[in-house]
Amino acid sequence: MSTSTTSTGVVNASDILENSRYSSGHLVDKDDTLKYDLKNLTAYDYSSINKVEFKENEEEYLKNLSRDNVQLLVTKLFSLPIKAIEEGALALLPNDFASLTPTPREKELPSAKSHTRWEAFAALKGIKKKGKKARMEWDEHYQEYRQSYGANRANKHEDYIMEAKESDKVGEDPFSKAEEEKREKVNKQKKRENRNLEESSMRSNAGIGKVKDFGKDNRSQLKSDIGNTFNVAKVSTASMGKFDRLMKDEAVKPQRNVKKQRGLGDDSNIANENKSNMKVLDRIFNKESNINVDKATNQFIAQEQKANYNKKFDRPQKRQKK
Repeated sequence: MSTSTTSTGVVNASDILENSRYSSGHLVDKDDTLKYDLKNLTAYDYSSINKVEFKENEEEYLKNLSRDNVQLLVTKLFSLPIKAIEEGALALLPNDFASLTPTPREKELPSAKSHTRWEAFAALKGIKKKGKKARMEWDEHYQEYRQSYGANRANKHEDYIMEAKESDKVGEDPFSKAEEEKREKVNKQKKRENRNLEESSMRSNAGIGKVKDFGKDNRSQLKSDIGNTFNVAKVSTASMGKFDRLMKDEAVKPQRNVKKQRGLGDDSNIANENKSNMKVLDRIFNKESNINVDKATNQFIAQEQKANYNKKFDRPQKRQKK
C-alpha cells in the first residue's frame, strides 16, 4: 500500500480509501450530481426523483437516496487532506468562503445609530474629526525625523516666502515682525497665567498661591510673606504652639495671659458672689429698671388665658414667637 504525504506531514485520505479492502462496499452506484459545501459539511441534491420507485415505497426510496447522498458526502470529505493527531484523524476543511452557502440571519439587521445634532451638522457641512497629530515628522531639509512643534520642529524652513499685505510698511521685515508678534503672544499668555494663579489664591494674608518674585527689589515683601506663613503654621497645633520646640535663633514670643475665672462656691469668692446676685435683683425690682414689669405681667396673663381657651375647645396652640 502506497500513500502520498505533503511537506507538512499531511496524509491524503483518498489514497487510504483506494487501498482499503472495505472501500468497495461503500461505493455508490449513482452519478455524483451533488453540490457540496464542505465548509459547512452539507451537500445539495438538485436531481429529479424516480416517480415510479417513489410511489412503490416512499419511505424506502427516501432512505436509500439519503444513504447514497451521505456516502458521497463522506467520500468527498475523505478526499480532503487529513492531519494525524493523538485523538485520531482530522480533516482539513477548505477555507474558500466563496463556495459557502448563504444562510439567512436569525435576527434582523441592526438599525443605523441616530446622529446627534452636532453629528448631523458636521455631516452636512463636511466637518471631519481631526485626528491626533503625530509627535515626530520627517524633515525634508535635514533628512531626519523631528518634532512636529517647537523651536526645532520639522520643515521649519518651508515658510521662506510670505505674501505681502496692504498694511505692510516699506522696508519692514515681515519675518522679524512675525517673530515679534509671536513673542508678544507668549508674554501675554504668561501674564494671563500669573493673573489666574493670583486670582485663584484664597489665602492672601500669607501669599499662598502667588508667584514669588525673588528679585532684589522684592526681598522685604518676600521676607514678610514668609514670616506670616511661618506664624500661621506655628499656631496650627492643638496647643496653639505653646509646647512646640523653638528653632535656632528664634525669638520667644510672650504668651497671652488668660485670666482664670474663679469658680462658684469658692470660700474666697462668696462675698463677691452675694454682691453680684444682689445687683441682679436690684436691676429686676428697681423702679428705674429698663424692664417694664406691668407689660410683662399683662403678657403673661394673656398667654395663660389663650392657653386655657385652646385647651377647652381642643385647639392646637400656636408656637409663641420669641
